[in-house]
Amino acid sequence: MSDQDDFIEDSRYSQCTREMWATVVLFVINILLVGGVSLWLGLNKTADSMTYILGFPAWFFWGGIMGTAIFCILPYFMIKFFYKDMSIEAEDER
Repeated sequence: MSDQDDFIEDSRYSQCTREMWATVVLFVINILLVGGVSLWLGLNKTADSMTYILGFPAWFFWGGIMGTAIFCILPYFMIKFFYKDMSIEAEDER
């Protein structure tokens, strides 16, 4: 019998993998939306043609401030409803 036949995958690995991919997806969506909104609203505009919200250019307000605020709130819901609290002890010791 080889050592690989004795290997039993820890059941927590699949949950950790799902959590890792959810985090990567959230990060990619954050970059695409914040960057996309900023580019869409601000690319190739002169200072005279820009609109301002609370003293900020609209592209910065919607992309930089509001986009960041939204993506500071979303991880709370990911952690609350998707992530699981798991012991880091070895399964044999539980």
